[in-house]
Amino acid sequence: MTAFPIGANAEEARAPDAPVARTAEAASALLGGDAFLAVQELPEAYDAPADAEAAIPGLYGSGHYELYWRDGAWRAAIRFWRPAPPAPVARNVAAAARRPLVHARTPEEARAVLGGPAELATELLPKRYRTRQRALAQWGELISAGRGEIVEREARFAVALTFWRPLVSPARPTPLAPAERHELAERLAAPLRPPEPQAPLDVGLFETAAPENPDIVLAEEGDGRVRGA
Repeated sequence: MTAFPIGANAEEARAPDAPVARTAEAASALLGGDAFLAVQELPEAYDAPADAEAAIPGLYGSGHYELYWRDGAWRAAIRFWRPAPPAPVARNVAAAARRPLVHARTPEEARAVLGGPAELATELLPKRYRTRQRALAQWGELISAGRGEIVEREARFAVALTFWRPLVSPARPTPLAPAERHELAERLAAPLRPPEPQAPLDVGLFETAAPENPDIVLAEEGDGRVRGA
């Protein structure tokens, strides 16, 4: 198993004295927090593989680098352990992806926002994609930051998101966070309005609008307003 360097970015990971670790657990122990394996492209471009080999010590043999051809030049990327970023805090995976309350690194930070115990969970977003590229196109920023990953489910691709959520207890419901209480108060205070104006009445072929009130539709057989006549 390859031991990858540890750093906050590619520059730190390429330093000769950068620490190395073989597993995420070992990297997390050295960092004092969660770590994930990142891949970052180096900024330089090369005319030939030999040029890249001369410029990047350990390009071959270390297992840290990948050399490939892209956009008319040879380029290299490095794999390294990177500190995991703060995870979104939300009650469900949909809110974590689109509108998290905040981002937190520790259960204590998440608890301060949620007003109760928090747990780090990984759930799948509901949408499925035909190709990995489509999933990456929509969620690339989230994935590159280490908060999500692409997984295959039933011949499709989905995005698994890691986030802080309330630790649900059967004994009592979890309280609303301050931000959620504020949003709920705003919604309750707002007047009830339909999303769009009401559509006009659908008058059928054998119906007509009442002359005294166009909001009433009458059938040709009679309007039914006078019974027993």
